[in-house]
Amino acid sequence: MHRDLSNDIDRLTTQLADLRAALAKQASASADDASSYIMPRARQAVRQLRHEGYQLSNTARQNPGATTGAIVGALALIAGFAFLLSKGGSDRG
Repeated sequence: MHRDLSNDIDRLTTQLADLRAALAKQASASADDASSYIMPRARQAVRQLRHEGYQLSNTARQNPGATTGAIVGALALIAGFAFLLSKGGSDRG
């Protein structure tokens, strides 16, 4: 009886290890799929934000009386997005 329980425990331990490995592999594949879907779109968004930031800075130069707080905020957002994307791209190694 004790021997049967030990065998069952060993078998279940092996199955659990196999299940953990399979789930880890699936999670890794899902993360890679999500990254390959999101990263190109995020990079395009950053390019668009940079372009808009450039347009805003030109407008600010042409209209010095314009409110600069919103422009500075928009440029900070662009810099933040660019920083996050550069960190995300370098982590994939």
